[in-house]
Amino acid sequence: MLSHASYVLLAFAVVLEVCALLGYANLTRFILRVLDVRLRLPDVLAITLSGLAVSHVLSAGGVGGWVVTYNALRKRQVPHGLIFVVIAAQQFFNYAVLWFFFALALIYLVVARGESILSYLAAIVLIVLLLWLTAYGVYLYNHRSRMRRRVAQVARLVNRVMRRQVVHEAHIDGWLDNLFAGMRRMTSHRGALRTTTALACVYWTCDLLCLYVTFRAFGYSLGFASLAVAYVVAYAVGTLAPTPGGLGAIEGIMIAVFVSFGVPSATAVAVVLVYRLINFWLPILPGFVAYLVVKPGRTPVAEGEVEEAAEEVAGYR
Repeated sequence: MLSHASYVLLAFAVVLEVCALLGYANLTRFILRVLDVRLRLPDVLAITLSGLAVSHVLSAGGVGGWVVTYNALRKRQVPHGLIFVVIAAQQFFNYAVLWFFFALALIYLVVARGESILSYLAAIVLIVLLLWLTAYGVYLYNHRSRMRRRVAQVARLVNRVMRRQVVHEAHIDGWLDNLFAGMRRMTSHRGALRTTTALACVYWTCDLLCLYVTFRAFGYSLGFASLAVAYVVAYAVGTLAPTPGGLGAIEGIMIAVFVSFGVPSATAVAVVLVYRLINFWLPILPGFVAYLVVKPGRTPVAEGEVEEAAEEVAGYR
């Protein structure tokens, strides 16, 4: 089927994916700027691409990408504690947008499409779970001593499972102090919440449009609501899969939902595989080239640096 696709539209889909990556890099750059860390966009884009390449190939859940980002920023003299805030804020705003639209997608499936009672119950469970997780996160943020205990418990569990000290428990209080101070700084900075949410939306919207244009390249027109629902559900569920970048899970869910919406199976498979070639595989090569440019090397954390960074962020006016 690829021979019948429009290569002009596929090239446009690649351009849209580049725009998505620029939106993601600008999200990181803006958060750094709020924390008074000034980096050029090419530098942030190189760090973003190298982190994506590593997370797509070597790790599940983006952990490998976080390590690359951490080491690259450390090499550029960014304080350890501030990097923790940057990564936490980046992930929070990016996935808050995705999960919000995931909840809307579930409501659409039940109300607008009249899915079965089983789908209805599953949607209710997932929406309640999302609301509970959000409420519990807000509760912990406002009861910080309890949050410290919960994080310490998770750290001990991770270290026990990995049979080595993956998380340094001595640094947990400092990390959380940085997180609290950094989030206060984000919320007090004029327009920060609006800008970070907008940049996260740019990333997801451009990536969704990449999928839409890929459909059009194969000569198939799908309603935008159906396209968006399949996309959001696939990413919201698929990113929880224990594979690098949700590989396999995202494709499987997306194809299944498209077929349930009436897309011919051959078309759904071809479109999703080509889209994932653009979205998942194409950034890997420039990402590893960027990795050689970034050259993130491990930099040890100096004694007291975590606490000093927290004081620096907290001292912002």
